[in-house]
Order: sequence, then C-alpha cells, then structure tokens
Amino acid sequence: MKCFFCNKAVFGADGITVPAKGPAHQKCFQVDQALKRTFQSLNISELNDEELTDLLDLVLAEVNIRKKPADDDGIELF
Repeated sequence: MKCFFCNKAVFGADGITVPAKGPAHQKCFQVDQALKRTFQSLNISELNDEELTDLLDLVLAEVNIRKKPADDDGIELF
C-alpha cells in the first residue's frame, strides 16, 4: 500500500490509517496536520479572497466586542 501523502510504500510500525483517506506514514500525516490551516471544521485555505476578508471582518468585530467594558452598550465594528 502507498502513502496517501507521499505515494511511497507504507509498511511496519511507521504506517497508520487516516480515516477517509487511507494508509500513510506517521511523519507525512504529522506534517500535513501542521501545514493545514484549519479551525475546527473550517478549512481556511479553501476560502476565496472575498470569503477570507468577510471572515476577518467577523473575527475582528467579535474581538472588539469582547474587549469593550461591560457597561458600554454601543456596537463598534472597527
């Protein structure tokens, strides 16, 4: 069987099975996980530029709201 990531033979204790993908080397899987830009189930690298900008705006607005004092009722986006 070949590694899903590097396409080289997988055998012995170095091999694992990645759900929904197949066999892989442990190091290949770890590198893939480290390079993925995901948050929970959202794959950020798959967003187009407009979607990424919208997400950034939402995150910044949420950060600003959380930083405000509890007695301030106004909503400030930026």
